[in-house]
Amino acid sequence: MVGPGGKGGVIIGKQVSSVIITILFILSGASIVSAHEGEEKKVDASSLLLREAPDEEASVLGAIPGGETVTVREEKYGWANVDYNGTHGWVAGYYLVSTSASETSSASPPSASINVQGDSVRLRGGPGTSYRILGVTNRGDTFQVLEKENGWVKVRRGDGSAAWIAGWLTSAGGSAVSESAGRSASSSASSLQNATIIVDAGHGGYEPGAIGRDGSLEKDLTLSTSQTIASALRYAGADVVMTRTSDRYLSLAARAATGNSHGADAFVSVHYNSSKHENARGISTYYYGSPSLASPIQSRLVERTSYQDDGTRHGDFHVLRENGVPAVLLELGYVSNAYELVQAKTRNHREQVAQAVTEGLRNYFAD
Repeated sequence: MVGPGGKGGVIIGKQVSSVIITILFILSGASIVSAHEGEEKKVDASSLLLREAPDEEASVLGAIPGGETVTVREEKYGWANVDYNGTHGWVAGYYLVSTSASETSSASPPSASINVQGDSVRLRGGPGTSYRILGVTNRGDTFQVLEKENGWVKVRRGDGSAAWIAGWLTSAGGSAVSESAGRSASSSASSLQNATIIVDAGHGGYEPGAIGRDGSLEKDLTLSTSQTIASALRYAGADVVMTRTSDRYLSLAARAATGNSHGADAFVSVHYNSSKHENARGISTYYYGSPSLASPIQSRLVERTSYQDDGTRHGDFHVLRENGVPAVLLELGYVSNAYELVQAKTRNHREQVAQAVTEGLRNYFAD
């Protein structure tokens, strides 16, 4: 299940957070995840809604612009209680990234240069994913370094203009200035057997995701299903990279960057949905740009699982919007629905989903 206002990560706009918070307080033994009180974090979204309570339906106090810094007072269940310009409120914690006083801006010698180490790496108007995309560059391209800030590198493009690139997707060296920025992301594979697929198990670590009727955690369901998907894809001849293979937290930016760093051909993020309405059911596939990857996968998922077809949908989610490769986000049923929760925990469900994803990807590459 993926989030609110700022868009891009945990979809709180899908009737999700209310049931999570309610159930968490009802279930005994549920614990609060503490943050370092007073820790400063930056908003990693175009804007982020500030609410009175950790609930999607709570009153909105205002919106915090992307790139702004807030002071975190407390964190629990994916929400963060923050102080912004003297106002206290709750925001979706997925859209906050750590800052460090030691990561200050520094100028680089004019002769310094970097080589791009990923494919379809985005060039931005500022040092962060909340800034607009200016173009795309690829592995082997070289840029002159102008400045460094918080892990981002300001570079000079071939036309003389400046842009920012994620420093973790580059290496030092090179001498020429790249003129290739501006290409669009696409897949180079002609078949599934030649493709590199990223399988992203949603949530993890201190972020449990949705909580099922029986206390099951979405992060556990997504991991077991993702492992089955990965096995099926490998059996079909694909090269598979999983964003996580254990119960660990992984930022949205790190997940989205995985496709670029591995030169992937497709990215599949695995989630389960939830709703305050117990009868809500169905399966859906989200995309950001083109539905060309989402459509064949959704079609096969519905046929394989016999779930209600909730369709392919445009989703302005971080792991889709900030991805340099064709990407989809799957919502594989509702853990708030008694029947679909039981199914989600069965081997048959995982295997049917895995086969559906494999067949959908095979059809995608064949077109």
